[in-house]
Amino acid sequence: MNILKKSIGRFPLGVWIAIIALISLFLAWFMQAYSLLNWDIAVDIGFQNERFTGDAVERAWAHESWSVAVADMLWAMPLGIVAFIGILRKRFFGFAAGLMELSIGVYFPLVFAFQRWTTYPETVIIAIVLWTIPSLLGIIGLWANREYFEKY
Repeated sequence: MNILKKSIGRFPLGVWIAIIALISLFLAWFMQAYSLLNWDIAVDIGFQNERFTGDAVERAWAHESWSVAVADMLWAMPLGIVAFIGILRKRFFGFAAGLMELSIGVYFPLVFAFQRWTTYPETVIIAIVLWTIPSLLGIIGLWANREYFEKY
């Protein structure tokens, strides 16, 4: 764990890993926001998988995905902003919010994997590589540097 505490510029390596993972998660939240603006183009680009015009199952999955996108805009994206600002300011609230945000980055691709592995394995693998692995490393990096953050 000592390597995660090694200072590289302004922050220790573990904190840099967490910052990179948070930036990666912002990509997910921006894709979700774009999906809410134009669902059909988001499906064409590959941000989403189901359309509202398919069979009953596809429409149900589309409604579920749309609801998740709304929840991400109400909870995950604001939490990520708080985490990012707090970590940059070396505040304990940034550490706490960072752990929460990165936990979302671990679980949402895994839930997606359990739901959709048989239908969209390539999307699942991309989600795990882009968000689960960096988020898990970010959690480890933050935890290794927990004393780095001011307690007020």
